[in-house]
Amino acid sequence: MSSASGLGSSAPLFDDLAADYDAHFQVPHRRLYDELAWERLESLLTPGGGLVVDAGCGVGRWSRKLLARGHKVIGIEQSLGMLDQLRRNPLGPGFTLVAGAMEDVTREDIVASDDPGADAVLAMGSLQYTRDPEAMVDRMASWLRPGGLLMVLVDSLVGLVLELLGAGRQEEALNRLSERRGVWRVGERAASLHLLDRDRLVGMFLSARLVDVTAAGLLVSMAPLGRDGLFARADSDYNGLLYLERQLAGHTLLADAGKQLLVTGRLGR
Repeated sequence: MSSASGLGSSAPLFDDLAADYDAHFQVPHRRLYDELAWERLESLLTPGGGLVVDAGCGVGRWSRKLLARGHKVIGIEQSLGMLDQLRRNPLGPGFTLVAGAMEDVTREDIVASDDPGADAVLAMGSLQYTRDPEAMVDRMASWLRPGGLLMVLVDSLVGLVLELLGAGRQEEALNRLSERRGVWRVGERAASLHLLDRDRLVGMFLSARLVDVTAAGLLVSMAPLGRDGLFARADSDYNGLLYLERQLAGHTLLADAGKQLLVTGRLGR
């Protein structure tokens, strides 16, 4: 994955996270949006298996789930730390690793010239780190067969601004809203990322000839509850909060208020 701006490549941050990356998704809010996104994906994937491209696959968290359900998976990753973990812990038959930046991968790297294309392409938390998200959506769409699914999960611009305002960080909220950039910091490492909204993402999908485009906000309740409030609710009633978030995600009107945005579409036939 590459970063959006002046902090340079996001790969060093992900290198540092690689050894314990799966543990990051046991934190309540990540566990929640991961489960919600997976439920959505399962409902849309072709039954009986197919070819899925996992763009920015990390240590294979999503790829493992897909392989377990009979799909063939091509994982794309550039972080040396993540690649090392993948090679230390092979995902087994059905998984093909493409080492490099997703922005450099061509259709020929994914499928043979006479192949109709992938059944699905996923970019789960990776699109926001690319230099040009619009160009990357076009590129990923080119890997799909007609009718194939593209699913993208990103940090929400509006969701972050609401979270910062709720925490009393007004100046930072206004800066993020103006710059449309965020920074993920872990220890001494930091990576810059694009902060995206529903209209921009849907526009990207439509420009790439994708149809049946939908957008959902994940963790909409973080806006009123705040991070600490959501963590407390998840600790006390995880299943109840998951049920609530399923209902909220079904209302497109609330998409931008989510902590995460999940957008899907299919390549026009």
